[in-house]
Amino acid sequence: MDTAPLDRGRNHAHEKAAGTNNLVAQALRKRRLGMSFITYLATFLVVLLFAFQGLVPLPIAVHFLLFSLVVNGLIWACIHLNLNLKLRDPSMTMLQITLSQWPALWLMFFLEAGQARAIFLLITVVPLLYGILALKVRNFIQVSIIFLIQYCLLHLALWQWRPQVLEASLELVQLFVFIMVLAEVALIGGFISSLRDKVRQRNQELQDAMERIQELVNIDELTGVYNRRRIVQALSEESNRFRRTPGAFSLGIMDVDHFKEVNDTYGHQAGDEILRELAKTVVGELRAIDSFGRYGGEEFLLVLPQTALHGARIKSERLCKTIEGLRFKGLPADFSVTVSVGVAEAFPQEDTGETLARADRALYAAKENGRNQVVCCSAINPADLACPHGLED
Repeated sequence: MDTAPLDRGRNHAHEKAAGTNNLVAQALRKRRLGMSFITYLATFLVVLLFAFQGLVPLPIAVHFLLFSLVVNGLIWACIHLNLNLKLRDPSMTMLQITLSQWPALWLMFFLEAGQARAIFLLITVVPLLYGILALKVRNFIQVSIIFLIQYCLLHLALWQWRPQVLEASLELVQLFVFIMVLAEVALIGGFISSLRDKVRQRNQELQDAMERIQELVNIDELTGVYNRRRIVQALSEESNRFRRTPGAFSLGIMDVDHFKEVNDTYGHQAGDEILRELAKTVVGELRAIDSFGRYGGEEFLLVLPQTALHGARIKSERLCKTIEGLRFKGLPADFSVTVSVGVAEAFPQEDTGETLARADRALYAAKENGRNQVVCCSAINPADLACPHGLED
């Protein structure tokens, strides 16, 4: 069955939710970047300690801070301008982890003591811990290889321009330990990441199950439109909105004419098919803001927000003509179904039950007047069905 208007409403809600989720995700990425920058500042305190101890020139410490500001500033700009949303990984996890090494490598080039470089080598591993929240084992291995390559490039630069600060035995031990630490972090981080993926998958399955349960609770199994519970809820929601904000809204009760005779003549399966096709047709004629559901048996309820009585009547008459023109597979070619509709516009001083009662009175009058027609109840409380000013056909 074609439920295009309902689907458009759901798609609009999903798009709106997606936009909201993007804003929340971007704000979270900025907060994480702020946490990362705090780590840079903590490292900068260590750099200052090195400078005061004479292990590194003070200008190099300033360069470290400026380098850190530039790296984090560029990443923040990408997030702020939503450029990261074009990437496969909007969080730019691998990029951030890789760039985080550059200020440290710059500083390590100017350190005189190999032991001091070992301390900073330990600090360069810290950014890998942020990858636990996003990276898989394969990504951890890739980042670890990049780390190792950058560290080797550092030693090539030292061997080329500052060979006097290198101690072969110490550097080899540090390199071996660095490789071991990277391997362990990659394995442990990948394991934690896989656990996180499993939790996310279970949560998604739970969410899908909850949505399915919600659908079963709200959708009529036979026709695929709202069931009585959900359509009455939609009517109540619209009634509450109507009382809060100016505007009109109307409702209609639609009943299939001579439906019992159809079941008796052609069977209940034919009757079910008629109800399904009727529901499909009506839904295809509605706006995204309208609501339509099975009220009971062969009766349906139509909720029309922002629609006065005249507009509701025009729409209901159009539905009547469309339904009368339907043809059904397996039934005679000249067979047609008609409906009667009772329409009422809500008044501010009445409750939902009273509006429904007026629409039901109008439906009764439509049946009494010959069926296959729309009758509107324009009076707030017609005394009886004979009231000429309360009912309009």
